[in-house]
Amino acid sequence: MLKKRNRISKRSEFEEIRKDGVFGGFSRFFGVLMLDKKDKEVKFGAIISKKISKKAVERNKIKRRLMEVLGRNLEKFDQGKRILFLAKKEVLEIKPIGIEVELKKIFGWKEE
Repeated sequence: MLKKRNRISKRSEFEEIRKDGVFGGFSRFFGVLMLDKKDKEVKFGAIISKKISKKAVERNKIKRRLMEVLGRNLEKFDQGKRILFLAKKEVLEIKPIGIEVELKKIFGWKEE
């Protein structure tokens, strides 16, 4: 689970990343926007629109799976990053291990 201090929760933070962030990559399941800050915290957020699923249960499930994988791999990210994930429709089909594989592709992580 991702700790609260590593989550983007304020609307203003989301808007700042959407406005000033740079495109960080994409996969079949989501796109990534990134923003560098001067602090030591790494924060993550996810936008899962109602176009993905009308059911809040499914949207929350996607977010929980993504945040679980990010929490396990927190040390692989540079300090001061703000990363926003924009989910695509195909993310409904993927399991947490699949999310981890996609993150490895996007961020270029090495196998351990």
